[in-house]
Amino acid sequence: MLTRSHHAATNTRVDAAPTVVVPVVLPQAVVTVDDSGNARIVVETVDHPERIDCPDGPIGRDELGTVLASIAEQVGGPVRVEVREPDGSRYADILQPCLPEPAGDPERPETSADEPVVAGGGFLPEETVLVAVVVATTQAQPDGTAALTALPLPAQATG
Repeated sequence: MLTRSHHAATNTRVDAAPTVVVPVVLPQAVVTVDDSGNARIVVETVDHPERIDCPDGPIGRDELGTVLASIAEQVGGPVRVEVREPDGSRYADILQPCLPEPAGDPERPETSADEPVVAGGGFLPEETVLVAVVVATTQAQPDGTAALTALPLPAQATG
């Protein structure tokens, strides 16, 4: 399997960017749509040990997204999806499974919407209080100057 850096990463440090494991040959889901608009899906995998749970019969177009997302999650990686329409046209795309929700920090208790995340005192009544989040750091030069050449995009909020 190959590993590549996340394509949306703004930095070039491999150790700082999330990675996606991409198999050399992608599993493929071939969707054949008939004249009535129903679709049949055939999943072709090269090295997936267990059978992929996929409907044996035709499904409606409204179910197609849910079924394809389920296939990608079962595979645990990207899947090439090819849709064959009744008029002979074909469409292909790569479908990534949804990332799992990050597990909560067991050391940090859950907070409700009414509980403050940050609290402080000593402010004047009705004073505007700014809260800053550090998104980057840099080292000062020997002459006491510091510079930041590019700001990384903030990580996706996880809670």
